[in-house]
Amino acid sequence: MYKQGIEVKRETNFGIILEKSSWFSIVESLFPKRERIYYPNDQDEVLHIIVDDIDIAFISGQGSSMVACMTERLRVYGSKAIIRIGTCGALSKEIKLWCPIITTACFSSEGTSGHYLPGGYPIVSDFNLNTLLIKKLIEGGVDYQQGITLTTDGRWREDPVLLKQLCQLGVISIEMETAAILSVCQFRKLPAAAINIPTDLPADEESEEDFKGIPNRETYESDLRKCLTRIIPFAVETLKDLYHK
Repeated sequence: MYKQGIEVKRETNFGIILEKSSWFSIVESLFPKRERIYYPNDQDEVLHIIVDDIDIAFISGQGSSMVACMTERLRVYGSKAIIRIGTCGALSKEIKLWCPIITTACFSSEGTSGHYLPGGYPIVSDFNLNTLLIKKLIEGGVDYQQGITLTTDGRWREDPVLLKQLCQLGVISIEMETAAILSVCQFRKLPAAAINIPTDLPADEESEEDFKGIPNRETYESDLRKCLTRIIPFAVETLKDLYHK
């Protein structure tokens, strides 16, 4: 079956965009009722879970243009709301690592969002969806942070002057996907939220031991997996609440 030129093997109620497909294994360990569906024409997989008869589709993507395509696909599959879960870098050493950031808005330094929203137009997450998500985190005793993120295309061409200026203005993180996802959802009138997990701090360029601001390379993967294992269920519970509203 094709809708708007996109192959649809299975419809869904909601979508969650993960940064990496390797994280699917974490989702599978948490939810027994699940199924991976392979789309040969797109050469990727969608992981569907069923929770209280609600279908939630997990898809992965990195980079603004790719996640915009994934967002559009989730929309065509039937998603009524979308949450992004990924990592980010902190722009200030005051940001607490591994404490999830509920992204309120984006400063765009990437090209994809401009295809959906006019330049300079505010790129924001959905207030009501954020409220539900924060409520779930508080009920679960999970600490969280809120703030604006910088979304960039230039992973290896970051402008230290711009980063310092934005940090002074209150931007707290940097990553490569959120602005594109939120822009697509604003244009398509879909509620969207983003949970960005800060995994590294501003690097100390004078220290040879400071590996891109990552405090402990040996525990990085285990720390990330532990954080995702804790956060993903709250995203699912939030979408469940939205469904029943």
